[in-house]
Amino acid sequence: MKFSLIIIVSVLFVAVSSCEKVFMKPKPEQSNSSVFEEYTTVVAEKYGMLDFKGVDMVHLADSLRPFVTEEMTTDSLFGTLAIIVQQLKDGHSVLFNQDANGEYTHGSGYDFISGYPYSLHSGILIDNYIGAAAAPEMKSYGTIGQSDLRMVYGRLPQDNELGYIYVPSFNVEISTEELETVFASLNSAKGIIVDIRGNTGGDPILATKIAAYFTNEEVYIGYENFKIGPAADAFMKSPANLKPATSENRFLKPVAVLTDRFVYSAATTFCYSVNPLDNVTFIGQRTGGGSGSVAAGYLANGWVWNLSVSEFVGVADDGSEHHLDNGFEPDINVLLDTLDKTKDEIIERAIMELQ
Repeated sequence: MKFSLIIIVSVLFVAVSSCEKVFMKPKPEQSNSSVFEEYTTVVAEKYGMLDFKGVDMVHLADSLRPFVTEEMTTDSLFGTLAIIVQQLKDGHSVLFNQDANGEYTHGSGYDFISGYPYSLHSGILIDNYIGAAAAPEMKSYGTIGQSDLRMVYGRLPQDNELGYIYVPSFNVEISTEELETVFASLNSAKGIIVDIRGNTGGDPILATKIAAYFTNEEVYIGYENFKIGPAADAFMKSPANLKPATSENRFLKPVAVLTDRFVYSAATTFCYSVNPLDNVTFIGQRTGGGSGSVAAGYLANGWVWNLSVSEFVGVADDGSEHHLDNGFEPDINVLLDTLDKTKDEIIERAIMELQ
């Protein structure tokens, strides 16, 4: 399966910013069988969610091995390894090849978006909620409707007592001073909508930094389960807490977080960070997931792999544990009607909830 743009951006950013990088000198003369054995071994020893994803690597490798011959083409070998990638059902775990110029010639990654409806329409959002005509007092870091947009914040024109924060990506820099400005301006609101629809991730530190404004005490949010060795049971749990922001502008009143299937990677970090908080309600569509840390490396023939080497298991406000890598359902499920350009049903439902 070819990459979608969303998957490429998400995977490559994580590979550069937050994963273990493994560099090996490619040896293109490697045999097809040795490349196959190398990749199946890498997945078996490094991938952190084989049990959760229901993948038996011994059985999968045994079923594919008879089809790997030295006469098969490079494309056929890649297609065989791509079957393994698809079985992982993980948008962070990918396999791709580059030519001498660094251009992608083959790519296989799981399409976690397919089959889910669009839940964010930029035209509806701008025309009715955040654009200058609809909401002249709404402020932004960057230009609304442009690629430099980092955040939108202000009071909703539909209800001036409600605040609204839109974060289209965590692959940006937002300073502490800028966040202080945002939360100081919205501190008197009776509720805030945090819209992260379409946010495929970026910097998990920024996601946690924003989440920290919604609590006044340290909260246990779950644990990351790391694969630490080649053995099937070689895992280590690393508990995580959300610490409150060192700010007088923390917001402890009701918060509605808007989600859709594009919410992925660091956006999932934001979700599991605020999920245990009693004042937070999720509204919209099922998220995309992508909870773990990522390792990257080369096969001996030069093909590049990314694999999730951990999984984050979050907790809800009732203390129950949730595997998040496949995404999770919001508290209130709402569909967006893209044919009705006068309103965003998901925002409107959040307004109703906060009122």
